[in-house]
Amino acid sequence: MPRAILKKLKSLYHLIFNYSINILFGSPSESLIVIGITGTKGKTSTVYTLYQTLVKLGLKVGLTSSVYSSNGIELSKNKIRNSMPGRGQIHRLMREAMNNGANVFIVEVTSEGLVQNRHRGIHFDSVIITNLYPEHLEAHGGFENYKKAKGLLFQSFEKSQSKRVDSKVITPLSWVNQDDEHQEYYRGLTKKQVYSTGKSKQSTLQMLVIKSDQDGLDFGYQDNNSKQKYQVTTPVLGEFMGYNLLFVIGIAKWLGYDYKSINKVLNNINDIPGRMNKVSTKPTIFVDYAHIPEALEKVYQTINTSFKSKNSKTIAILGSCGGGRDTWKRSPMGKVAGQMNDYVIITDEDPYDENPQSIIDEVFSGVLEAGKIENQNAWRITSRREAFQKAIDLAQKEDIIIITGKGSETSIMRRNGFKENWNDTEEILKLLK
Repeated sequence: MPRAILKKLKSLYHLIFNYSINILFGSPSESLIVIGITGTKGKTSTVYTLYQTLVKLGLKVGLTSSVYSSNGIELSKNKIRNSMPGRGQIHRLMREAMNNGANVFIVEVTSEGLVQNRHRGIHFDSVIITNLYPEHLEAHGGFENYKKAKGLLFQSFEKSQSKRVDSKVITPLSWVNQDDEHQEYYRGLTKKQVYSTGKSKQSTLQMLVIKSDQDGLDFGYQDNNSKQKYQVTTPVLGEFMGYNLLFVIGIAKWLGYDYKSINKVLNNINDIPGRMNKVSTKPTIFVDYAHIPEALEKVYQTINTSFKSKNSKTIAILGSCGGGRDTWKRSPMGKVAGQMNDYVIITDEDPYDENPQSIIDEVFSGVLEAGKIENQNAWRITSRREAFQKAIDLAQKEDIIIITGKGSETSIMRRNGFKENWNDTEEILKLLK
């Protein structure tokens, strides 16, 4: 049977299954305030930061994301490597969260999940798209299809009506990134109210001066409806996180909290697992999930501007996933790493059924294009553990090692679906000992 037909049948299966399971569990999303967050970069960080913020503000919150899930009481690690689970698992978790007294449920929404109708039957009250960059192009058959896939969330949201939760009327509201070139497309998919964040003066919440250093972020923002200005200090690392935090602030305000209370909570939030995590010093080591060129650039930029001193060198460790996933990005990722770091080590990541060395060679071609010289300031090391050891051997106390691609994941995907137990943070710390 042709692959396209199989894909359509799979989507139809999920469509029928999710509507059915929603009815079976009593339409739990009708009794919760449901927030859907999508985008190419930042969705996981926004989901987890929003979760922390709302819990600290006193709400019971359910959650499904690539890193965590929550039933409204207990936060559990996601070990299935699926950000947006199918077969009605979201509806089941929403029902459990509702039974546990949750007020809010947050869903990390993926393009694949949307195409496969995993969002069907969910009554979203607010949706966010953080940004849009090329990703999953092979899976969707090009960038335009990928863009449209993300738009399915807004099309679903367009059908949402106001509902009453805990005696409070919830009016639907969507959010876009005013600085993203595709924001007009998503605005056009709904006639409901759309707010925005960004540095642009047209933003509802406008980013003002932002400072990023080793202690975190310090930034000002303005509510352009009231023209009031506010200041936030938070331990979260990376200027790019400012955009995500503005979405969090906006949602919390929509839920009825004042800016002063929200800003106070943001002073005390925790690191997002696998996102700009500083796991060691002397040498300083960061672990991050960045796996597309634009995300790598943001990570390296943060390191170079906020952490790198005159005497320190940066050592980048990266690879790229296999299985035919986004093969276009391999060389560009290597090029970004080569341009923005002193040393580069290309290694294994998630090869699936592909030859790991072939993937490494494709990424390394970009490193060479950036002007690096093999075995002088750039290396191809197939074993991820040996690559980590090479970086440790290279590093002086003042240097910085940046490990990207896997973040908080707990396995490497091998041939025939085999999962090799692996966590970047645990493995690099073992070698340091």
